[in-house]
Amino acid sequence: MTATRNQPRSDLDSKESSNAIRQDRVIAGGPEDFMEVRHLVLAGTNEEIGRALASLAIERFRLEAHVSTDRLRTRVQRRYIEMNYPILHDRMRGVASAFGKRLDDDGWNFSGLDYLLGPPPGCSVVYYPPGVTADGKGVVSRNYDYGTGTALDEWPEPGELPASSRPYLVEMHPDRGYASMALYSFDLLSGVMDGINSAGLTVTLQADDELEPDYPSDPTEDSSVGLDECQILRLLLDTCASVEEAKEALLFTKQYYMFLPSHYLIADRHGESFVWEYSHAHNREHIVQSPGRPLISTNFRLHQYLDGANPPSAEQASGVCGRYAELAKGIAAERGKLTEDVIGKTHRAVDMVLPGALYGGKTPIRTLWHALYFPDRRKVRVSFYLGEEPDPDDTKEPRIRRSEYLEFVLAGPTEEKGARSDRDVG
Repeated sequence: MTATRNQPRSDLDSKESSNAIRQDRVIAGGPEDFMEVRHLVLAGTNEEIGRALASLAIERFRLEAHVSTDRLRTRVQRRYIEMNYPILHDRMRGVASAFGKRLDDDGWNFSGLDYLLGPPPGCSVVYYPPGVTADGKGVVSRNYDYGTGTALDEWPEPGELPASSRPYLVEMHPDRGYASMALYSFDLLSGVMDGINSAGLTVTLQADDELEPDYPSDPTEDSSVGLDECQILRLLLDTCASVEEAKEALLFTKQYYMFLPSHYLIADRHGESFVWEYSHAHNREHIVQSPGRPLISTNFRLHQYLDGANPPSAEQASGVCGRYAELAKGIAAERGKLTEDVIGKTHRAVDMVLPGALYGGKTPIRTLWHALYFPDRRKVRVSFYLGEEPDPDDTKEPRIRRSEYLEFVLAGPTEEKGARSDRDVG
């Protein structure tokens, strides 16, 4: 889909598009802040949900239907999704309907609703298993770090929105698949950056920036056959209840990079977690675990730096990623059980307040949100970056304005009958 430079329109007034929308409200920030975050609650059939998301994208971001660049690949992609991810296929039918077109018309690609695209993010995630926390409950602590410029990493022109400045907390209650909450950016159909479902499965995405320039990843920059780096997380939320099911789904599913090499930290309500990575040639899969201990993932490939069968230590990672080393040292320094306050403080030590982008860009990098996911409680607490101002007490770094931590609990049953079978693997 084609992103726009225009400001988004006001709330939807189309009755058709709002049938599945049960709530659409601003929860943090606003037009005068860097970020305006909306909580979007959707319920209904997956086709109705897809139609509602597309209608919102048309109204709010003036998206137009995406012309297929390769009719053969578009047709095969659609058939692949129909066979292996029928939930998304139903949503795509709703997208096509919102644009007044047929899903089986190979001249149009309805697999995404791209908006406000930008350069690669840089993130950090830690899973704390129940055995190391003060209340005996697992926690996923996640920083989403990103540039504050436009899609081209430039300062925005008047009326132009920065990339990732309009994220959505998308809560879905579909007719098929698990209910879920996920923070979206870039793609209103499947743009999951991190999220949790009603079975307690928690998913997060981190860029793998270690590949470039030694191993150019050759991203497709358009949809292809299989699932892209965000769609795969949407699949896991829709169809998987546990880490073991997520591993099977990842091994089974054909994946490609649309924009950037990525890896994932996945955790469940049973205290299990793993990091999923590909080799540089995208020909081997690696599953990295740390049973009973915190598991850290940032922006390099853990499997290349293992300490035996374990993730790398702070010392091993110090020359590769300072944020990983800082997190590992901070966790090791705590002798007792870890409280939520300690977990938050440990992650704030690696908040990004950088003058230039990670990838040689021009605009500053900031931690756009810090989220704490509680898999067994189907809950997330999240604080968002709202802007900054000069700090009279610190001439080197600005004073960051952030929202308070906002709490959301996923309503509804913890298990939806038949959710996993809806993946209908062939």
